[in-house]
Amino acid sequence: MRMGKAKVRPKGGIFTKRRRIKTCAHFISRGNVASMGKKDREKPAPARPRPRLKAKKRPPGADRAAPKEIAVFDPDAVEKVLDRLPPKDELGRAADRISGLASASRLEAMIALSTAELCVGDVSAVLGLSMSATSTMLKQLRALGFVSTRHAGKQTYYRAEDPRVAQLLALARQLEDAVAH
Repeated sequence: MRMGKAKVRPKGGIFTKRRRIKTCAHFISRGNVASMGKKDREKPAPARPRPRLKAKKRPPGADRAAPKEIAVFDPDAVEKVLDRLPPKDELGRAADRISGLASASRLEAMIALSTAELCVGDVSAVLGLSMSATSTMLKQLRALGFVSTRHAGKQTYYRAEDPRVAQLLALARQLEDAVAH
């Protein structure tokens, strides 16, 4: 077996701590920081295009970006609905928040946290998950605004941020009971 000198990377190489810090700072300074694995949506949403309410076929070669003319039976009802719909960016944020609860363990954690203030170990014991998985889940729920924290020494205690979350969970259970019957 041949023994030789280990190869040493140059000080300015890509794997040094200095380079990593520069890369991370460059990444953050350009606004590319992602929350929970998805890019933040801070762009203002364009105004919702209103469909024309006449029945007419689009001529060949017409601009497809323009709103399509749609045949409607009750134009007043359609206008009323279009006036009440929130902007698409608000709908996207609401869908992201609701999808944050799209797991049985997350729902179980939210029910537990709406009942009492618990630390990661306690939530882990209630759910039967590892502390690592529980901590990650609580971090995600906190980023979505469902959970708030309180620090006491080395412990971090979690609780449901808003009492309306408990009402939302109760409503989901009632809907499930209604569908089951």
